[in-house]
Amino acid sequence: MFFTKLNRKTRIFLILQSTAMLIGTMAHLTWVIKNGFLSVNYHAPVFAKFFWDGLTFVDPIAAILLVIKPKIGIWMTFIIITVDVFHNFILCFRNAPDSNYFSYWITGNWMLMCQIFFLLFVLVTFKSNIKEVKIKSLES
Repeated sequence: MFFTKLNRKTRIFLILQSTAMLIGTMAHLTWVIKNGFLSVNYHAPVFAKFFWDGLTFVDPIAAILLVIKPKIGIWMTFIIITVDVFHNFILCFRNAPDSNYFSYWITGNWMLMCQIFFLLFVLVTFKSNIKEVKIKSLES
């Protein structure tokens, strides 16, 4: 398996990213089981409902590809989390607080904060992950 040929650091990064994508999957799946697809409980535009419910299927695909086809998985994870953070950031900031309530807003949007940290992790590891995958694919 190609994954086992990658250096230890890259394998750890990809496993961590895969785990995070599976955590996202569980969050979306739990919501869908509890509320149904395109739930009115989202209190969001229809596009947002489609996007979030779609992640129930897309996130686990990225998680699997990070191990089975790392190059595709790395790119897919990068695209998903970038779009997800951008999308959620826009929706969360439509109710942006004034400076007196900013700390309450941050704690109320803790999931977005986690996504931002995950995006930063993906960005920081992206170049080294892609480089390692390219090197090992040339050796194969």
